[in-house]
Amino acid sequence: MRRTALVVGDGGVVGRHLASHLAATGLWRVIGVGRRTDGAPGTEHLALDMLVPEALSAKAETIAGVTHAFVTAKVPAADPANEARLNAALLRNVLDTLEQYAPMLEHVSLVHGTKWYGCHVGPYTVPAREDDPRGPAPLFYFDQRDLLAARQQGQRWHRSTLRPHTVWGYSSGTGNNLVTLIGVYAALLREAGEPLAFPGTPENYEKRSQATTADLLSRALAWAATDSHCVDDDVNLTNGRTFRWCDLWPAVAAFFDMEPAPPAKQPLAQRMPPYASSWPRIQRKYDLAMASLDELVNWRYGDGLFSVPWDDESSNDKARQLGFVETEDNAVALLRILGELRRNRILP
Repeated sequence: MRRTALVVGDGGVVGRHLASHLAATGLWRVIGVGRRTDGAPGTEHLALDMLVPEALSAKAETIAGVTHAFVTAKVPAADPANEARLNAALLRNVLDTLEQYAPMLEHVSLVHGTKWYGCHVGPYTVPAREDDPRGPAPLFYFDQRDLLAARQQGQRWHRSTLRPHTVWGYSSGTGNNLVTLIGVYAALLREAGEPLAFPGTPENYEKRSQATTADLLSRALAWAATDSHCVDDDVNLTNGRTFRWCDLWPAVAAFFDMEPAPPAKQPLAQRMPPYASSWPRIQRKYDLAMASLDELVNWRYGDGLFSVPWDDESSNDKARQLGFVETEDNAVALLRILGELRRNRILP
């Protein structure tokens, strides 16, 4: 039976990859929802603001056949408490509408992450396991997870939550993308004739890090939403093994035909603005897509990721026990995604 997916937030790195993956299988009708005017190829896109309660219900005929909903959107806010309130409201609007207009609903999926364990505020117990204590509140993960569990009681549909870490993939129009940031950073330094210094602290260069490719996460989301072994569960999902940037960095430098260099002394937000004027020249020189630098990189976002000194590691045991055994090689995956960005003329 062909399923119908509603992907809320189909413009972000997770949502767009997921929508594309589901559509490509030929087994899904895919309806994407987001504020942007376009969606992934092979999907139906609804340009809606999900913070408006009536927005999705106005498309009741379109969503009547939805069997699986994937909430991948995040509403940013200036403070965690307001962010939690807004993202709970978004989920509530989705659930209200689906419960009223989608009688064949089978599953609702959330995408959260390792912040559940407090990885963003300090050292935490590693490898993190799904039954470990929650990190400090407020955090919108907690509000959404509690709301979904409460609403699912007594319903015929089920739920799941996947917890990836630092999703690797491409999405347009947002600077909060680590792989794109690395690529643009390398292009700017190469144009200036400089070696590729690691853009973070010495501690971050050496610590254990982890990541989840958007491709792997898409396959895992489809699995968790349809496999009978993963019902009403929360599951960590990373590429598998951890890595150290000091081991990956020479391969990244080689990809751009550059010499690797030790960690830079200045944060990106301080160091990189003087290089910005060369980006239009790089775009013309390599016939790149004419996206502004602000659409591609957020230097402060990079500083946040590349300054963490403590180890990050999630246990994938639960996913393996439930039946999802796929992994990604971190070095191979990173170079593959950089290659895709080059082929799509995002990077030189």
